[in-house]
Amino acid sequence: MSIAGNTPVLVAASQVTDRLGDTWERLGPSVLAAKAVIDVLETAGTECVAEHVDHVMVMRTFVDSVPDRIKPLLAPFGFSDKFARSVANRAGLEAAKAIYATAGGQSPQQYTARACSMIARGEAQAVVLCGAEAIATMRAHQRSGETLDWAEQVEGAQSDDGMGLEDQFVPALAAHKLIAPIDIYPLMEHAKRQRRGMSRDRYLRYLGEVMTPLARAARSNPFTMFDSIPADDDIAIESAGNRKVGDPHLKAMVAKDGVNQAAAILIMSFDLAKALGLDDRAVYLRGFAEAAEQPLLDRCDLSLSPALRWTYDSALRASGLSSDDIDAFDLYSCFPVAVIEAMEALKIDIHDGRPISLTGGLPFFGGPGNNYSMHAIASAVLAIQAGSYKTVLVGALGGHLSKHAVGVYGALPGVVDPLHGQKTFQETGNKAALASEFGGAATVETFTMKMIPEGRWLALLAITDTGERVIAAALLEAGELFDLFVEGEPMGTRVLIEPSGENTHRVVGLA
Repeated sequence: MSIAGNTPVLVAASQVTDRLGDTWERLGPSVLAAKAVIDVLETAGTECVAEHVDHVMVMRTFVDSVPDRIKPLLAPFGFSDKFARSVANRAGLEAAKAIYATAGGQSPQQYTARACSMIARGEAQAVVLCGAEAIATMRAHQRSGETLDWAEQVEGAQSDDGMGLEDQFVPALAAHKLIAPIDIYPLMEHAKRQRRGMSRDRYLRYLGEVMTPLARAARSNPFTMFDSIPADDDIAIESAGNRKVGDPHLKAMVAKDGVNQAAAILIMSFDLAKALGLDDRAVYLRGFAEAAEQPLLDRCDLSLSPALRWTYDSALRASGLSSDDIDAFDLYSCFPVAVIEAMEALKIDIHDGRPISLTGGLPFFGGPGNNYSMHAIASAVLAIQAGSYKTVLVGALGGHLSKHAVGVYGALPGVVDPLHGQKTFQETGNKAALASEFGGAATVETFTMKMIPEGRWLALLAITDTGERVIAAALLEAGELFDLFVEGEPMGTRVLIEPSGENTHRVVGLA
């Protein structure tokens, strides 16, 4: 088979986990990321490979994904003023251009495609991509009272692509105490439950069934962060150690960010790989697609993500393969609904038999911020190089099922430039209207509950008789509302809502 010299190939991958315990090195995030880069260069097995690396793309850390005023809370021991440059310098790649990625779980897959495109177009000859978080070490030192010094003022330039999180904060939801993803994803989860026609108890068991293959993969993965992974039968059982973190999610089902993990991959042109004797390790990005969903509250149906489905279909089409041709998957798993939506897009189910995660997923393997999918890509590269699989699909997403990037990897080449001729997703559905002030009866569309210091907090979306969406909330006390939302089936029931301050509403009872 003749392969064009400018075809991008992934030739090496590495992962690093700094577990708490006897082998704990207490590495800071830039040191951890640099260690993964050094490892990936050494894995390439040729001394001169580093001199060919002209770009280092570094995934954005959690601390650089929030406004400056919040940074001291997330980084009490300081942080690098130019994280990408810091990582490149520590890895001995001072001459390479350092690029700092936008935030979001989709970024590793997006930037992998971007790196491949640059190589295909002759804009780069070798690119390292990496990222890391050391949140577990930070929290351990906060608990112990020990101090660290992770502040860095770094020499040299970096290109910063910005946070790119404009859609992450939803003011109308935040006004009703729904701020973080762990507060917001349950709204989509209950909508998915209703679409599947499942009771609350049956759906909870189903979530356990969905997450079980991930837990099993994590148990056998040497790079898993956590020593203790719940038994299969315990994932969907509420207990003191597996509390409800936001109805319907239990702690075992959601991403865990308290990790010390890093990953890196090395991409170069096929010509360079051949010159360095690395062409026999070549893994190809056979197909790629990306898309962005409508803002959360504009979506008419919260149980579906048309952009996600379009992205999976488009990536497979670009690769020339179908879902049936894929040997293994790594589906983004921040919350169960993300896995379920991806499986529905691929037309597979929990009985398919093929792996749906090579790592073990964000709840069990670990959720190193924006960099999780770098571990998925690294795992795909290593599995293909080992001959375990010929084709692996990696799905990545960011926001509230908002930004999607899917890559199809294989032992055989496909497209040369994954960005060439890329189509753009067009949302053709209607836009939901949000009521700014409403009083009266409305039908529950979806809901969640969480514990706050004052007690059990209910927040819901409801549809008015005129078809508008309204957000309302209440502190639940004993009575009809409590019984319905804690023990009953609220979906589709009628509730009474009244205005409660500026742009907020309160649930006051059943209609």
